[in-house]
Amino acid sequence: MTKLFYFLLLLFIPFSGFAQSAAGIWYFGKNAGINFNTGSNPVSINDGEIDTNEGCATLCDTNGNLLFYTDGIRVWNKNHLVMPNGTGLQGDPSSTQSAIIVPQPNSSSLFYVFTVDELGKINGLKYSIIDLTLDSGLGDITSKNVALTSPALEKITVVQHANNIDYWVVGHKYGNNQYVSYLLSSAGLSNTPVISAAGISITGDTQRTLGYMKSSPNGQFIATAHAGTGSIVQLLNFNNTTGQLSLVATMPVNSNSLGAYGLEFSSNSKLLYITRIDYPTFTSEIIQFDINIPNEAAINASQTVITSFVFDEFSEGIITALQLGPNQKIYVGRNNTGYLDVINKPNLQGLACNYVPYAVNINPNTCYYGLPSFITSYLDLTFTSNNYCNGSGTQFEIPDIDDIVSIVWNFGDINSPNNVSADDNPVHTFSASGNYTVSLTIQTLTNTKVFTKQITILNAPVAYQPTNFSQCEVTNNQASFDLLQKNNEVLNNQSPANYVVTYHLNQVDADTNVNPISSPYTNASNPQTLFARVQPINGNECYDTTSFQLITVSKPALSPDETIYYCLEDFPQTKTIQAGNLNPSQSLNYSWSSGQNTESIQVNQAGNYVVTATNFAGCQSSRTITVINSQIAAVDYTILGNIGNNSLQVIATGAGSYTYSLDNEFGIYQTSPIFNAVTPGNHVVFVKDELGCGTTSTLFSVIGYPKYFTPNNDGENDYWNLQGSLLSINNTLIYDRYGKFLHEIKPNNKGWDGNYNGIKMISTDYWFTTTFKDGKVIKGHFSLKR
Repeated sequence: MTKLFYFLLLLFIPFSGFAQSAAGIWYFGKNAGINFNTGSNPVSINDGEIDTNEGCATLCDTNGNLLFYTDGIRVWNKNHLVMPNGTGLQGDPSSTQSAIIVPQPNSSSLFYVFTVDELGKINGLKYSIIDLTLDSGLGDITSKNVALTSPALEKITVVQHANNIDYWVVGHKYGNNQYVSYLLSSAGLSNTPVISAAGISITGDTQRTLGYMKSSPNGQFIATAHAGTGSIVQLLNFNNTTGQLSLVATMPVNSNSLGAYGLEFSSNSKLLYITRIDYPTFTSEIIQFDINIPNEAAINASQTVITSFVFDEFSEGIITALQLGPNQKIYVGRNNTGYLDVINKPNLQGLACNYVPYAVNINPNTCYYGLPSFITSYLDLTFTSNNYCNGSGTQFEIPDIDDIVSIVWNFGDINSPNNVSADDNPVHTFSASGNYTVSLTIQTLTNTKVFTKQITILNAPVAYQPTNFSQCEVTNNQASFDLLQKNNEVLNNQSPANYVVTYHLNQVDADTNVNPISSPYTNASNPQTLFARVQPINGNECYDTTSFQLITVSKPALSPDETIYYCLEDFPQTKTIQAGNLNPSQSLNYSWSSGQNTESIQVNQAGNYVVTATNFAGCQSSRTITVINSQIAAVDYTILGNIGNNSLQVIATGAGSYTYSLDNEFGIYQTSPIFNAVTPGNHVVFVKDELGCGTTSTLFSVIGYPKYFTPNNDGENDYWNLQGSLLSINNTLIYDRYGKFLHEIKPNNKGWDGNYNGIKMISTDYWFTTTFKDGKVIKGHFSLKR
């Protein structure tokens, strides 16, 4: 079938447009993703749910819209939700090519997901079928884990049949050198594979099951990386009519471990790229081979090291998978980093291929070893075009094809007098904005090739200047800014379906469309100027830029939380509590937990009063004032012990926190309510509320007696009597040592003067008995000294 007939046929075959946009979105690694639909270079996207170490696959529709993606174990729909029956597929997160997706020919709804297990394990090569008409058009799995061959190597590729409709699904058995090619047609998958014994047998060391298998975009070659001991890459011819493979060349890969891993062909199918990983020397590199002359000696002689990288003990930055993109560039995985490398011109030999490290920033997400697998036929050569702005010339460039005899371009612009061109690389200015179907017919010495592509010419974008973006400080004059919130302002009335907005740190980056900033973004200075770029979603040559400032606003400065006290005896009087604005020049709005909205409020109840202050930018701070009730104590007491050895126990009741002082209101206060060894006599005890509500006092008396007296009329100790408050005493009786009654002391008497019936008693000891009004009796003795 000629290419001309194929492209005419595509008008009637569902999914005919997949050759242009099936690989428009990639998901891989830990939540990593890139989107090729926004221009000639991919941009990082953050909406993927995938988290896998190696193999994965994605698929889009004819317009580049995501259909679903998989890690070979789970299948997510376009809304990033796992399909209802979309778990339990028997690939493996550590399988090099855990999965690949293939549409069933002549169907717009049925897709096959082929999976391979790791390390030649029992699950081998299997398939599951997805029907996109299920689950309201989001898709679900109807057949799961149908076995094809086991055990199998960790690799799989798909080649379009010579009829340009069907597909060959190619795997490799473990334990021998047999390739298996299964034909997928509109009738479904053939159960009987075409078996080709080609190349070396893979047995023993299961590490030899590792490494990619890739087909060339033109479907003529298949390359297989055999890792492990004696690592090699084998190049094979593939007959896309019969499904047979035959060995062309073996390329030894010098390595002490792992060895060959990633593979990819240039878009013109003339060069082969290989990644080599050598753990003992901590080295990984990309090697290029020229396969244009399919001769083993010539191919091995063409070996060129494109780049070499020495990694650390954590395997960070290892050069891993290779994958051709829709823009004909090859993207390079870098393990455990937030970046992809790129080979910008993979059709050029040697260092002219323009390898650029860390070219695509996918932070904060992470690339590991694997990149998505695609049907390479989707990425076959076609013409390229740039600059889709209305009123300026759109550039076209023919694909890299040998032996061209004639070229005919038709731009689909019927209103243009220059609708047709025979130039190699014409520039066409379209008559108006809109959609155009451009076709290119190339006559070679052997056949005719026809390529078509639909392009959209848009009016030149305008980047409208947004307002400055103020955000509340998180710490150190920094905040997190969701830049996507500014998209509508920058676009104004321009549709986000037609234009894309990116943000950059400087004008140069915005003009050259490099180093776009991921959102959310944390500012590096305050204020900081950012630059917004607007371009058509299908091209980056036509653009406009603007700028605005990120401004970090400090939160209101409030006094620290505090505790205050309210004296209950003051109720219902109120106490003022303040919000505590430490910057009075800044106007704030206040909201109290008690419902008020003034800077200060009046309170007369205990509780936690929370005030929230909000400034002009909506930044908020809060503080809590805790109000605790207190009050002056109600005081009682108890005298403990015996006469001559008394203690005072103060009983203070109330809501306060109390301390105690004896006989000195302004002296030292103690926390204990007990005073020991209180002297006989009248006393005052003071009880102070430490929370500030005041001090109260009470009088008390301790009864005691002197141990001796001296009745010599000198005015000192001339009388003996009990000490303290005597109102509770009935009487005190004095006796000599023989028990003879000598004197009775009444409560209002001065006491005993040492005489008995006018006779002075001798110096000796005397005894007493005191009777209290409550009937209590105490006894003791004392001395009379003359």
